Amino acid sequence: MKPPPRSEQLQALAAGDFDVLVIGGGISGVAVARDAALRGYRTALVEAADFASGTSSRSSRLVHGGLRYLEHFELDLVFEASQERRTLLRIAPHLVRPLEFLFPIFEEGRVGKRKLDAGMWLYDALALFRNIERHQMLEADELLEREPQLRRDGLLGGARYYDAQVDDARLVVTTAIAALEAGAVALNRARVRGIETAGWPGHRVRVEDEETGATIEADALTVVNATGAWAGRTLRLTDASRPVALSPSRGTHIHVPRGRVGHEGAFIFEAPEDGRIMFVLPWRDDLTLIGTTDDFHEGEPEDVAPTPGDIAYLLDATNRLFPAARLAAADVLSAWAGLRPLVAPAPDAGSDAGQVSREFEIHEDPKGLFTLSGGKLTSGRHMAEETVDRIERVLVEADVTRGRSCDTAKRPLPGGGFRVLDGLREGIRERAALHDVPPASADRLTRAYGTRADRVLDLVARRAELRHPILEGRPHVLAEAVYASTHELALHVEDVLYRRTRLGLESRDGIRGAAERVAAEMAPILGWSRAEAAREVDRAVAVRDRDDRAIEAVAS
Repeated sequence: MKPPPRSEQLQALAAGDFDVLVIGGGISGVAVARDAALRGYRTALVEAADFASGTSSRSSRLVHGGLRYLEHFELDLVFEASQERRTLLRIAPHLVRPLEFLFPIFEEGRVGKRKLDAGMWLYDALALFRNIERHQMLEADELLEREPQLRRDGLLGGARYYDAQVDDARLVVTTAIAALEAGAVALNRARVRGIETAGWPGHRVRVEDEETGATIEADALTVVNATGAWAGRTLRLTDASRPVALSPSRGTHIHVPRGRVGHEGAFIFEAPEDGRIMFVLPWRDDLTLIGTTDDFHEGEPEDVAPTPGDIAYLLDATNRLFPAARLAAADVLSAWAGLRPLVAPAPDAGSDAGQVSREFEIHEDPKGLFTLSGGKLTSGRHMAEETVDRIERVLVEADVTRGRSCDTAKRPLPGGGFRVLDGLREGIRERAALHDVPPASADRLTRAYGTRADRVLDLVARRAELRHPILEGRPHVLAEAVYASTHELALHVEDVLYRRTRLGLESRDGIRGAAERVAAEMAPILGWSRAEAAREVDRAVAVRDRDDRAIEAVAS
């Protein structure tokens, strides 16, 4: 079904007397909104920019137990994340896929064979031996047989194990759609300007529609501040007695062509410069994702961007692991940085951002206002469940009971209601072929939309030209721009390029042309004039220009 028109959603926000109003459209916020709505609470979700426009579209795109957390004895965190990995593989099998990792170890590294093997057994045990497969220790020659381009000098061996990969932005957008379909009001480009928290029960939230400038006031018994690195700023709009203690950490990633690196599978390894854990990951069929840095960010959250030092660090570490690659700045297709909203460490905890715990915390202050901090993409659903459990206890005091239990761990996300991915993929390929949509594009539709890929193909069936690629050489088709505008709450060209499709990060060239083609499809749907469409193109290109500055600085 199509979402209600934005005008109706704005009216519902103004007219509604909500049980739960969530501020923030990252993974934490959308998961809370989905959970609350499914339990039967009157729920609203507002996001100042676009869903997933912050950290949740700028991650390593992993759903993982957190192997590196074992070193800091965060066993509870690993156990929880391992269970959530299984849950997400079950409820979103189109978006989350098993990924085989290799962990090579070298003579100069901190981790030896015995320590790695012991850690792997503990990792399996904390997953209750229910991971995709159990780990396997490998000798150096076995690693090189699998990955011939891997560095040979000092290679001792390593391990093979499984975690999972996800399109982070699509996971967030899909969860927001799930909240909407469960009955929530869900609005992006709706910025909170004030929160009146005196005199519970009930709070009043003043929201500005960023598209029209209109101001709306909504009443809610409870409010959830799920704005991540912006949580402190949001809390300052309230009567909270103490600020939230966050230490945001910048994580930078890059894309390079897979052929330039020469690997097939995913790697986790120790960066030679400082021993931090890094990833070299396959993305789609032809790209490599390299990340991540981990440094405290002192500036404003919206100012976070890759730095030349970040990019040089990632390139140097990868070249050390794959000596024949000789990657340079010219090989970098895109770079992006996000802020992890980490809970501030104790004063004596040290100065390394990588040492700060990824545990999440839920604070209630003032009454009925909950601030979420910490956490990670993998734990979003579980964090939401605990948050709504806390909310329920407060709502009972206001004589509000709904009676439904939490079932978010069992209910598939939109598009995820199928049994066998291969069977779904073949069916989508067959239908796509009838409309001259190539197999690579059909497979992308399956992975991005699951069973709802048929809805995208319905658009192609009505307008054959929508089968054409948004950008030559990439699998994304023009029908996706239409679908994003009509079914996935995309309001701007940048929403489509960077979050609904990720295309804006998958090529260095042709972004303006891709933006123009997307704008041409969105304009009649959203009523843009020619001048407005041109501004949309410029706005989308500016997003890339901002992050590309660091690449250019390294190249110079």
